[in-house]
Amino acid sequence: MSGSNSIAFVVSHPYVDAVACFREPIRALADAGWQVDLYTRVSPMHGAPVFPHPRVRLVPIDVTVPSTVAMVTALVRQRPRYRWIVAPPQWSLHYASVAAKLIGAGLVCISDELMTEAQAATPVQKKWKARERRAHQRCSFTIALSEERAEFIRVENRLGAAHPMFVVPNSAPGPSVRLRSCYYQDALCLDSNQFIVLHSGSWWWRLQFGAVTDVTKDWDRDAVLVFQGRLQSDVEEGANPRVRFSQTILPSALLDYATSSAHVGLALYATSDVGHGRIGTASGKIALYMKNTLPVITTTQPSLEWVEREGCGVCVSDPAGIADAVRRVRRDYHEYCARIPQVYDARWNFTRAFEPVMARLERGA
Repeated sequence: MSGSNSIAFVVSHPYVDAVACFREPIRALADAGWQVDLYTRVSPMHGAPVFPHPRVRLVPIDVTVPSTVAMVTALVRQRPRYRWIVAPPQWSLHYASVAAKLIGAGLVCISDELMTEAQAATPVQKKWKARERRAHQRCSFTIALSEERAEFIRVENRLGAAHPMFVVPNSAPGPSVRLRSCYYQDALCLDSNQFIVLHSGSWWWRLQFGAVTDVTKDWDRDAVLVFQGRLQSDVEEGANPRVRFSQTILPSALLDYATSSAHVGLALYATSDVGHGRIGTASGKIALYMKNTLPVITTTQPSLEWVEREGCGVCVSDPAGIADAVRRVRRDYHEYCARIPQVYDARWNFTRAFEPVMARLERGA
C-alpha cells in the first residue's frame, strides 16, 4: 500500500457538495493536506459540484457498464496509489470495494442511506443488498450519521461488535450564526414582513406530504411556505399564494445565505421508513436550519425528541399540526433562537466529531 496521503471518494449521487456528510469530510481532508479525488456523477438536473480547493479533483462518472469499468480501472491505476477509498452504499460501496481489494487500499463506508434486507423485494434488490453487506464487512470502519443509525446498521449488515463505528453529524463546521440576508424576499418577491417557513431539500418530500400545501390555507395571513429544491423540475406555482417554489439550484456556498433569510425550518420524515425513523443527527435539513439559527418544526419520533425538549423547535405528528407549531414558535421566537447555538455546538459539531476519523485515516488501514 502507498504511504501517500491520497484518498478517493466514490459517490454516485449528484450534487455532492450540497450534502454535508460528503462535502465536509472532503474539505477537511483537503485542508489537512490530503489529495482528494471525488468520483461522482454530473447531472444536467443538478448543479455541478464545486470544490474550489487545489487538492480536490473532480472525476465525472456514470453508472453505465463502460463507465463503471473505466472508473474501477482509474481507481486501480492511479499513482500514487490511494491509501483509502470512501463510499456510501450500495453501487458506490460495491465498486469501491472491488478497487480497494485490487490495490490494497483501506475501505470506508459513509452510511448515508439505509437499505434494509426487508426492503429488498426483487431479485435485483436482493443481489445488491448482498453486495452491500459483503462490501461493508470488508470496511476498516464506518462513518454513521447518528447514534441510532450506527447501532442499526451494525446489526443489519452483520458487522460484529468489534467493527469501529464513528458517529459524525450531517452538518457543516463552525458555530450557529444567522447571516444578514433577504435572499428569498428578493428572489420570490416576498414582502419583508412575511414569515417564511422553509423546506430545503428534494421535491420527493412534497409528494410524500402533499397535505402541507393544503393546510397552509389556514396559516396566519403573513406566513408563507417556501420550497427550495435541489434539481431542475417542472414544478409550477399553484393557486395558493402561501406556497412558493424557489427553482434556482443553489451552490453550497450560498446555502447558508439563503437559509438565513427564512424564519423557521421544516423537516418532516416518514417514520415508517427505517432510515427516517432513526434520523437524529443524520438530518441534513435540521443541521442546515440550526446552523443558521432557525427554529425547527419536525416529526414526532424518538430520535428527534430533543428538538422540543431542548427548546429548538416543535415536533408534530401530522402535517395538520404545522400551523399551530408555527404559531407556537412565533410566540417565543427570540427564546427559541437564543437556545439554538449552544445545542448546535453540543450535537452538530462536525470538527470535533471528525477528529477521531481523521486520526484513524492517518494511521492507515
